[in-house]
Amino acid sequence: MLSPFALYWTGFTYHLFLASEISMLGTSMPLLMQFAASHGLSALKLGMLWVFASGGKIFVYQSGVLVSGYGYGYFRARDIVRIGLTMSLVDSLLLLIVVPFYWPLIGTR
Repeated sequence: MLSPFALYWTGFTYHLFLASEISMLGTSMPLLMQFAASHGLSALKLGMLWVFASGGKIFVYQSGVLVSGYGYGYFRARDIVRIGLTMSLVDSLLLLIVVPFYWPLIGTR
């Protein structure tokens, strides 16, 4: 039940060390798919959770759009941290509901 939560926050932490979603996914997704195949886990579920984890942003450098907005003074770095952490927490809590109840209804096994 808590494995989606753990995988989400592991991916979120890994994303802190890389500048973009593409580099995060490009360096880790092949290893994650190999892990899923060798342990009999659903590669689709693991992959989807990992991609959702790459969406959380709490630093300006994690997105070109955030860099542009910050450069023009639309928000402060403190705003990104506060809103980014809040949205990441909400996202992870929603995944705790969606993964075990909704994904089986749409055929994700």
